[in-house]
Amino acid sequence: MKNLKILSSIPFGNDYFYDLSKKILKRTHGGFILSFHDLPPSVFELQIKSLLPAKPISFDDLIKRYKTNKSIDNFFAITFDDGVKNTIKENFKVCQKNNWPVTFYLPTNYLNGDNLPFQKIEILEKYLKENEYDLPETIKDNKELTKKSKLIGYLKKVIYLKDDIFVKEILDYFLNFLDLSQKQEMPKPISWAEVKEINKDPISSFQSHGVSHTACSALSESKLKFEMKKSKKIIEDHLGDRVTSFCYPYGSIETINDTSIKVASEIYESASTLIRGRIKNKNIHYLPRIDLYKENPISLVRLKTLMSK
Repeated sequence: MKNLKILSSIPFGNDYFYDLSKKILKRTHGGFILSFHDLPPSVFELQIKSLLPAKPISFDDLIKRYKTNKSIDNFFAITFDDGVKNTIKENFKVCQKNNWPVTFYLPTNYLNGDNLPFQKIEILEKYLKENEYDLPETIKDNKELTKKSKLIGYLKKVIYLKDDIFVKEILDYFLNFLDLSQKQEMPKPISWAEVKEINKDPISSFQSHGVSHTACSALSESKLKFEMKKSKKIIEDHLGDRVTSFCYPYGSIETINDTSIKVASEIYESASTLIRGRIKNKNIHYLPRIDLYKENPISLVRLKTLMSK
């Protein structure tokens, strides 16, 4: 802990930072899982290489070692969420070049043509015009939502609170106020044909991120079982491989309740969150992950990893 405090007080570009962080990494206990979403391959490669001497291994191998009480110190798994075409294809090339095992979590409705809720909100925030929309029946009494800033704030909250039907209906309602070219700016999903091609390489693994990318805590138990089972079956049918891991959409404490964990444990061998930490005395169906973004310099990547417990 003393070393971590010293480390956090050193400017990120300082040579001493790198020397000390490397020494601490060698002594840090517990493996970890990295979570990526959308970032350039050059940044991704630098971030992974900055974590040496820790070594990337497959998600399956990491979990097997953990479950059989083998040491996972200085081992980590690489995961990508959401199934965005360019993100997967470009970063997979980096993994191939370096022989880094990687797991991709797929939300199946996205690959089948329906953009993710947060992608829809991003495009609405960019293009929806002030005062040029009416409110739908479900929220017509909330007059403050006629102001765009209030509406966008409401939509950003509602995706964590409401089920897939409500979220889809309200977001698609407002998307109808945009033209086709604006809606087409949303990120394109990877195709099933491309998934099959990548899946031929044994360093790759495709696992479940649900059907509709709905917050699990917003779903009834029966709907939650449907989402988890259906997404699993869809991926298995396309690839002919077993799907053993689930990634909770949004992955926060607020979006994962006890029912979510119970259902995941009935259907999957493991489940991942976006709650930061290392795999050390953790529930196998409530696994922490360390989230990294394109804005993070490699020094901050090391610091996030070192300070995760």
